[in-house]
Amino acid sequence: MSQASERQGQSAAEESYDALVTRLERVVAELESGQLTLEQSIEKFAEGVRIAKDASRKLDDAERRVELLVRDADGEEEAVPFEPEAGRGS
Repeated sequence: MSQASERQGQSAAEESYDALVTRLERVVAELESGQLTLEQSIEKFAEGVRIAKDASRKLDDAERRVELLVRDADGEEEAVPFEPEAGRGS
């Protein structure tokens, strides 16, 4: 792994979900441009997969926090499983 990739991986834990999505959109745009060599495309694809995994982890963490914050009718904290909308596709 290159030093740049290692730095990106280390900073991904600190990046917001929105920043990760923005990075992923940039990678997709570069791949769709058709201007990359095969090797560059493979590297960009691998970068995109890493970013997508990091973003997915951020969403999972947020789901867990929502579960912990839900309160029941009496004001008592109650862990309630997060139920995504039917159209979310997970």
